[in-house]
Amino acid sequence: MRLSIKYKLFFIILSAHALVYVSMYSVGYNNFARGFREYVSRIEERQIPALLEGLEQFYIDNQTWEPIRASQQVWSDLIAFSIESAIDPDLIATSRRLQYDRPVPGGFTPNDWYYTSEYSPARPYLHLLDANQLIVRGNPGAYIPELVTLNPIIVAGDTVGYLAVTSRQQLSEQADVLFAEQQQNDFFILASVLGLISALIAFPAATILTRPIREVVTGTRALANGDYNSRIPVRSSDELGQLADDFNTLAKTLDQNQTARQQWIADISHELRTPLAILRGELEAVQDGVRPLNADTIDSFHQEVVHLSTLVNDLHELSLSDVGALIYKKEPMDLGELLETCIDKHGQLTSKSNLTVTLELPPTHPEQELGVFGDPDRLLQVFDNLLQNSCRYTNGGGEVHVRVFEDGNHVLVEWFDSAPGVSDEDLAHLFDRLYRVEMSRNRAKGGSGLGLAICQNIVNAHDGSIAASHSPLGGLKLTIAFPRYQHALD
Repeated sequence: MRLSIKYKLFFIILSAHALVYVSMYSVGYNNFARGFREYVSRIEERQIPALLEGLEQFYIDNQTWEPIRASQQVWSDLIAFSIESAIDPDLIATSRRLQYDRPVPGGFTPNDWYYTSEYSPARPYLHLLDANQLIVRGNPGAYIPELVTLNPIIVAGDTVGYLAVTSRQQLSEQADVLFAEQQQNDFFILASVLGLISALIAFPAATILTRPIREVVTGTRALANGDYNSRIPVRSSDELGQLADDFNTLAKTLDQNQTARQQWIADISHELRTPLAILRGELEAVQDGVRPLNADTIDSFHQEVVHLSTLVNDLHELSLSDVGALIYKKEPMDLGELLETCIDKHGQLTSKSNLTVTLELPPTHPEQELGVFGDPDRLLQVFDNLLQNSCRYTNGGGEVHVRVFEDGNHVLVEWFDSAPGVSDEDLAHLFDRLYRVEMSRNRAKGGSGLGLAICQNIVNAHDGSIAASHSPLGGLKLTIAFPRYQHALD
């Protein structure tokens, strides 16, 4: 079964919390057990001074440990009397000598903690050793030298014996064991409750965190099905919010591209149908005898074929430039010389269009040579196209002014022509494919609406830029910038 990202995130959060709780449980319980044993040991150690004092007094009175060796009762009574003396100092003042015939010293009864508690001084791992560290009284099986603390019994400056206390390694008192087990159960219950709380928090959190992802998935499926109007809400400013915003941008771009593609196909169909319809109409007129087949008719046929051929060639060249298939043979060159060549080449066309063309170049010396690194044929194609557009769309008697100069690390070409001008709305679309300001007039003048788009692709291939604005002469201004070639031209 394939888990969704929501459940994966839920289990990740829950697992992380569970790991933290298990670690807390292990560390907390172990620390508690060790600390509790140390606490019990400290309680026991507080009884040691009283026991030592009682043992010292016993040895002073008897000068031997034999009574203790001979009787367990003497050993037990001695310990009880010592502990009670620590509790009631007046007892020692009234009776310095232990009376062994008393069954239970100091008022202790057989059911008191003294006899029943593992923490009583009478516990089995309390041992009395003689001066040679031999066991006088105690359980030999509970005597572990590695775990024993020896407390010397000193009388008149001599060590007459030792009180050996075995360190506690585990809890043995039933009440304490039950208490420790209860704490362990409490730890487990606490960890379980915290795990449940984590699950109750993790599942809604995973749901909320994955909601934007689900919306992106839904929107992506809609895009895959062709619904480019699909949008998803931007709910935050984090990475998921940025993802949603990028998705909306993508959907908008795809919608625009689809609209542009549909418009592009419609425009191409229209542009191709127009000359074909004209040709068909004139041919049918000739076939029906409505129009004679003479030189004027053939010339009309030729014009439409040329127009159709120009449109097809422009479409082909534009498609090549779009995919980067145009071949560029770049070399150091001078833009000033290239523009002079272009203007001279179209002298007859500008004269026929009754236009005055002027070229403004900076003073000619090596420091101001207009050097760029480009393909002369492709750049000449750009300027040919611009000059043909000016001749095609500028009113008779107008002028075209071309200015070339250096600006830092760039060489700029400013192309001005006179009226008619272009509206602000049209300026933004001049480089769109098949876009023309006046469709009927442009078709009448032979334009395909692809020239500026081709120019833009060629300029971009030279790492340059081209922009349109209003001309001070009343028409259109085009500004083209190329990176300046840094070495002087030979």
